[in-house]
Amino acid sequence: MSAQRVMDLLPPFLTKVAELDPASARDDAAQAALLAALEEAFPPDGASVRALGEALAAGVADGSICNRGDDDARFSRLAKAGPQTHGLSVDVVSLVGGALEHTHPKGEVTLGFPASEADGAARFDGHPPGWVFMPPGSKHVPTVEGGRMFLIYFLPDGAVTWHPESASSA
Repeated sequence: MSAQRVMDLLPPFLTKVAELDPASARDDAAQAALLAALEEAFPPDGASVRALGEALAAGVADGSICNRGDDDARFSRLAKAGPQTHGLSVDVVSLVGGALEHTHPKGEVTLGFPASEADGAARFDGHPPGWVFMPPGSKHVPTVEGGRMFLIYFLPDGAVTWHPESASSA
């Protein structure tokens, strides 16, 4: 199953993200250093990131990943935070447009992929495919414009606060 293939590819990513301690990256310099270290270890156009993106796309296609939600925002949890994930939860979203507003109490590290070649111009919160960091305490409505993206979210301790009331007041 493709979800298992994604999980098999994740250990080096999880190790690196946990080593960089996203929960402690509270200032611009620490945040820039975290992103630089991720991009150096796992360049968005590198073989390991490409392999992860291909496995993710296969999982979305076969329904083993992103099998909940609606057509514009499909999602799934691949792993809860625990010892095997170095204290990070792993969630995946297939997104076009906006999703549910939330806050990252301990930060969030995201790796984004265009869903297809036609989605190559897609942007996640204004960022091209690749690594994105949301610092501790940040709040946003995840938004993909210019196409669809697959997004893998790494959350320290699985910490996230959802704001469903914002969707009903929009």
